[in-house]
Amino acid sequence: SRAEFQMYVKNYLANYPGLTEKDYPRFEEFDHDHDGYVSFTEYSQQMALQAKKSEQEAKRAAQSGSTAAAQKAGAKAHAYAGMSGAGRADNF
Repeated sequence: SRAEFQMYVKNYLANYPGLTEKDYPRFEEFDHDHDGYVSFTEYSQQMALQAKKSEQEAKRAAQSGSTAAAQKAGAKAHAYAGMSGAGRADNF
């Protein structure tokens, strides 16, 4: 549910102090079928997409010579890639 998702995001961001709520996708981006819940499949698909986007962002930042932006994008990509959801409930 949306409330569980918000609680999850709050706890997640507490573990990654360099990220802010605007760095994390919105509930609507995860709820692909718009049923009000995020299934494990939806979660996995969205996190894979976010990791890919963040890796591309890190690569562009590195190519532009922006060290700080590259580091932040790299940290974000690493965080997304590491989130498999293993051991979690089937829905949020």
